[in-house]
Amino acid sequence: MTTIGFIGLGRMGGGICHQLLERGYAMTVFDINENNSSLFADKAAVATTVGEVLDKSDIVFLSLPGSPQVEETVEKFIALGVAGKTIVDLSTSYPLSSSKLHAQVKAAGGQFADASLTGTPMHAEQGSLIVTFGGDEQTFSQCKPIIEAFASRGVHHIGGPGAGNIAKLANNYLSIMYIALYSEIFPLAEKLGFDTVKLFEIIGNSGVNCPMYQSNAAKIVNKTYDPSFALDLALKDLSYVKKLFDEHQFPSFVLDGGLNLLRIGHQQGYGANDCSEMARVVRDMMGAE
Repeated sequence: MTTIGFIGLGRMGGGICHQLLERGYAMTVFDINENNSSLFADKAAVATTVGEVLDKSDIVFLSLPGSPQVEETVEKFIALGVAGKTIVDLSTSYPLSSSKLHAQVKAAGGQFADASLTGTPMHAEQGSLIVTFGGDEQTFSQCKPIIEAFASRGVHHIGGPGAGNIAKLANNYLSIMYIALYSEIFPLAEKLGFDTVKLFEIIGNSGVNCPMYQSNAAKIVNKTYDPSFALDLALKDLSYVKKLFDEHQFPSFVLDGGLNLLRIGHQQGYGANDCSEMARVVRDMMGAE
């Protein structure tokens, strides 16, 4: 059976690892946080370096915060030797970075692909993520049966290197901007004296209703802000989208507003909290929190 390495055992990576281990894959895992790694000590080999993961694995999955961490890890791999190895980045990375890494790894005799995840840590634990895959057909065929273990809602080969991350950024851009809209309108409704619970129910019976509305607008109305997707991660993703817009000289009227709101939230110390706390930023500015 194919041996699998996994680097990055946070909320998403940890859930994915559980799914792969349940299907009997032999795994070597690593996380800079030893507490995360120790959770897998009874089922997987726990490495002490990323190089050990590479050495013991046919395919290495990365689930890291973003492009800087992915580039640093892959550069270490190339220095150690990647001939015959396949590296799959599950992170939300910058598409042009993914294309560059694909070329570098291929030149060194290995394969690199971006396989971006759509879903939450709950979906990772359930094995019900959606994956958009950017890479060549041969690498996709090699990886698809493994990815299906944690992506029951679909594994889509969407294009060449970087394409998986373009699809993921498009999805996250829309998702984050929905939350930004909810974060403005419900605090305004409060300021105007509306019953926001009733307003939430009314809108929920209109064409605006969707799963994103039900989960995130409810947090804002109830002021619960249950953690799902950190504000700083949302800021990172929208910053990547902004970079794409700017590099292609594309106007970003709506994007700029959401990005500014996230930046203020970061500056006010909400970065590690759920991105629905954009509503707290608005309420703070209005003196209504």
